Amino acid sequence: MKYILMTMMSVLMLSMTACSTVDDNLDNVERPAAPNDTTVVNSGDNDNLKPGTDGRPSWQIASDLYQRYEQTMTAQVTLQKELLTYVSAEDLMCVTVNGEIRCVSPIRYNNGEWTFSLIIAGTGNDKFLSVSYYCSKLSRIYKRERWVAFSQAYQPTLGNGRPHVINFF
Repeated sequence: MKYILMTMMSVLMLSMTACSTVDDNLDNVERPAAPNDTTVVNSGDNDNLKPGTDGRPSWQIASDLYQRYEQTMTAQVTLQKELLTYVSAEDLMCVTVNGEIRCVSPIRYNNGEWTFSLIIAGTGNDKFLSVSYYCSKLSRIYKRERWVAFSQAYQPTLGNGRPHVINFF
């Protein structure tokens, strides 16, 4: 049963990677810009939105990550509206448990919005997941400790099919 689950997860991950998205730039078509939300107020004194000096992280999952953990948790997430103005196709999200990387996801533009598809490896003994978000345009890494508890029963999206929103500040 474990091998069937591992095979299914591998096929799912490969199909997610192989599917055509706006990230495929085969015709030299420019990627869509992040949505412009005119309701966002970017005051000059808000330190959370000032450019930083963080370089692009080299987050990677272990090659055997999904073989070592018998469970996965799936979630579609997006960012709080203050950060959406600064989204670019180079952004990344990383999920950790006790400092161990359990998921790394690039951002995708799909159905008119920017989202991260998270497939998080874990066990029933894992408690809280921590999330880090790298914003390329601001050269900053935002962190959220104790985002949610690991659970296979966690709903991939909200009841209305919308992605979960992660607030970093």
